[in-house]
Amino acid sequence: LTPPRGIILVGVPGCGKSLAAKAIAREWGLPLLKLDAGRLFDKFIGESEKNFRKAIEMAESLSPIVLWIDEIEKAMSAGGGSGDADAGLSRRLFGAFLTWLQEKKQDVFVVATANNLSALPPELLRKGRFDEIFFVDLPDRDERTAIWKIHLSLRKQNSTGFDLQKVVDASEGFSGSEIEQAVVAALYRALHRKQPLTTDLLVEELSRTVPLSVTRSEDIQQLRASAQGRFVIVR
Repeated sequence: LTPPRGIILVGVPGCGKSLAAKAIAREWGLPLLKLDAGRLFDKFIGESEKNFRKAIEMAESLSPIVLWIDEIEKAMSAGGGSGDADAGLSRRLFGAFLTWLQEKKQDVFVVATANNLSALPPELLRKGRFDEIFFVDLPDRDERTAIWKIHLSLRKQNSTGFDLQKVVDASEGFSGSEIEQAVVAALYRALHRKQPLTTDLLVEELSRTVPLSVTRSEDIQQLRASAQGRFVIVR
């Protein structure tokens, strides 16, 4: 069997897509290389294509590796357009990237993350470019419980000293990154008040936070609807 080509992780921001890329490399015991698409573009003619070739050659020379492309829709969205604004540069780079994905021989496993499905060109989503496309949704109750335990323990807080069920219920609709920031902000508030971190402080901080699932509820519902039946749903 040929080595797997890679995967795309799409879904709600802050739910662990980038963390999953790091976890894959660690689980497989492979180096992780991040492609900064913004640094590919250069003001001089021909330099952007040269930078792209250098990046690909470096990735292939380090194989086997995991190549992480974060927010690929921002780097590749111009490829789906006319390319008139940059004299077709982004379109040429996008075409070169698609060709490399299809024809690469070295063991470079590509993990691409994306927040906006509509910005991804259809050529990128077809089978053969990537092995699978996963949709990452907001964490459910059990997953939020695990996330709270992780971030409390990372900051030297014993989770058994808190009413986890209360904070889990209060964090309905929160992403993993929003839960992390709630813990950090509550710790600062506890420090300011010169008191230990408590369940009430965590709940108070959650009440002050409007999660992305509320501020961008229409976009998230549309994202979920577009993923149904098209991608593998994971949490």
